[in-house]
Amino acid sequence: MKKHTLFGGRTAIIMTFLFLLLFLGGKYSALAADVETQKEDGTGRVLFISSYSYSWETVPQQMEGIKEELGNDVVLDYKFMDTKNVNTEENVRLFYESMKYYLQNVAVYNVVIVGDDAAFNFVLEYKEELFDGIPIIFEGVNNVEKAKEASKSREVSGVIESLSYDNTIALASEMYPEATQVVAVLDNTVTGEGERTEFFKYDSKFPELKFKEINASELSQNELKRQVAELGEESILLYIMCSEDGDGNVYASEEAVEMLCTAANIPMYSIVSIGMGKGFLGGEIVSQKQMGRIAGQMAAQILEGKDCGEIELVDNSPKMYCFDENVMKRFNIDRSSLPDNVEIINHEADFFERNKDVIMIAFSIVVFLLILIGILTVDNVRKRRMNDVINETNEKLAYTAQHDSLTQLLNRQTFMEDLQKKIAAGEPFGVIMYDLDNFKRINDKYGHNEGDAMLKELSARSEKLCDEHFMAYRLAGDEFVAIVSGVDAEGFESYAKALQNAIQEPYQLTQAEERMYSSIGIAMWPNDGKDGMDLISAADKAMYYIKRYGKNGIAFYEDGM
Repeated sequence: MKKHTLFGGRTAIIMTFLFLLLFLGGKYSALAADVETQKEDGTGRVLFISSYSYSWETVPQQMEGIKEELGNDVVLDYKFMDTKNVNTEENVRLFYESMKYYLQNVAVYNVVIVGDDAAFNFVLEYKEELFDGIPIIFEGVNNVEKAKEASKSREVSGVIESLSYDNTIALASEMYPEATQVVAVLDNTVTGEGERTEFFKYDSKFPELKFKEINASELSQNELKRQVAELGEESILLYIMCSEDGDGNVYASEEAVEMLCTAANIPMYSIVSIGMGKGFLGGEIVSQKQMGRIAGQMAAQILEGKDCGEIELVDNSPKMYCFDENVMKRFNIDRSSLPDNVEIINHEADFFERNKDVIMIAFSIVVFLLILIGILTVDNVRKRRMNDVINETNEKLAYTAQHDSLTQLLNRQTFMEDLQKKIAAGEPFGVIMYDLDNFKRINDKYGHNEGDAMLKELSARSEKLCDEHFMAYRLAGDEFVAIVSGVDAEGFESYAKALQNAIQEPYQLTQAEERMYSSIGIAMWPNDGKDGMDLISAADKAMYYIKRYGKNGIAFYEDGM
């Protein structure tokens, strides 16, 4: 029984061991398959190794740019070497041991991104041991030659942090033409050594300026501040790197900037974004976030299946002009001396800027109201013009309806309307009817055009007699009529004689002068007719009575005519 039990126990152990092998093997196979699937799907695992700590100002900016490009589907892990605080070989060795253990216990990364020179150097040194076969993307590296040499490998590419010495020094020379030297603040860190080489390369490009440095790593804090403070307007002061001094002090970026800018009696220019707003005047600075974005784009391309060797090195990092308005005020620097495409920080907004939204809303409302007023004004003008045209047309139509088209004297229709109005008023009045004796002779002898001209002249003479008592009308042909009111029999006779005399004045025709005469008949209301037609008939009979008995005369209607 014991033998059987022992054999059973061994069998259980063996079975358990085999089960674990199968389980773990399956788990690792699934993990490898999952990593491969992530690569095929465009997602995956990315490790970002920074030379510094998260508290170093450039690091969060780089990380933000990388994260924006990779998105949330990619696993993004971070490791920090913290060489700004502990820049020793022991620190690098401990970081190596830490990374070795870490990488042995996590899934394989598809891409490694390194930030700045220390991490770049570390990855290159231990690539075969720790990162064999993994594409390396670098950003923020200052050692240009080393970066270019490394990028010849099909597994390495990235973004060189090419600081803008050229444009910043050129701008500073324009702002301070009396300057004779450029003095750079540097240290002996890995990044500082790389930038020292780059800085002195520009010595030949600016032969009118002497290139000097203040090495913070070799000076005590007091001596460092003293040398900076002694610089006058003959110097262009340029900050590059100050993370340590000869006393063993280690400075965060903001601490170094505030210390040096407080000590300086001239503006301090910068070519990096760290420290902006803490005392730098400014310059053309590298955008750390944009560098991170470019590195993130490169990593994303690799995750999508692109070979790292096909990704070209970017040797001109993204830059922008940035200046601090507080420092500009301190050194009396006018905005007009700066480039157009410049970002101003610590800008104190003026009234318009503070109330821009309100002003723009108010301006938009005013513009809208002005446009509305303009539209309404134009519409009103158009309507007034239209009304004027309509009124003018109506006046013309009314005039045409009331006046004779040839002579422009009031016509027969108007006469009949006025006659009815007079009868309706019930006050006595009379009608004078008249025409030209032998007018037919004029038409036959001279033609109708001359006859029409004579009728126009007769109408004009009749119109001259019109007043508050006398109103003349043309009935048809050479027949005319007038309504006379508010006068007695003598007044009627006086108007009739005046009309007769006017008619007898000579008429100047084209071919000759003619003298004409008229027959005039007068009828009175209500004695000679109760309605308009009776009154017209009575006046007509009186006029033709004159024509039958010699013409050229005046007659009042009498019964029996």
